[in-house]
Amino acid sequence: MPDFVTVFEITRNSNGIFAGTIFRLLIGVTALVGGLRSVVFRWRRGGNVNHYIEALFLIGWSFFWIYLHNFPHVFGHINRLVNAYRENQYQVVEGPVQILHQQPATGHTKGDIVAVSGEQFEVNYFYLTPAYRNTLAHRGVLTAGTDARIYYYNGEILRVDIRK
Repeated sequence: MPDFVTVFEITRNSNGIFAGTIFRLLIGVTALVGGLRSVVFRWRRGGNVNHYIEALFLIGWSFFWIYLHNFPHVFGHINRLVNAYRENQYQVVEGPVQILHQQPATGHTKGDIVAVSGEQFEVNYFYLTPAYRNTLAHRGVLTAGTDARIYYYNGEILRVDIRK
């Protein structure tokens, strides 16, 4: 029986998700600190209310930015998937890949629907996830007829092995 080769394995920074999330968090925190410093500076100088408008807008915008990106959910999602893989809480399915739906390169529809031995997975390039998300239009390896072994947790692919 030919060996399998691992072509995707989840890590904390798979798909650049962790670094990108940290970067967006730093944008919000920097704006918040800058707005607060501006309010304190203007308060010490004894400015009138009109001088506070920009700083208060910046503080409001930073809170909206941080709320909008829902950082606790994103970090929790990353941790759940990585911990499930590390602690072997996944399921494994193996067999030939069937493509039931293919996502265009521009998106605007559901992701690739891939079936392996009766299990279906949606692989969507446009989801913010550290799990496998490379669709066929974006150099994905789960092509029709490929013999694959997929490790998954809650429908998200944590590792992909294909036959050499």
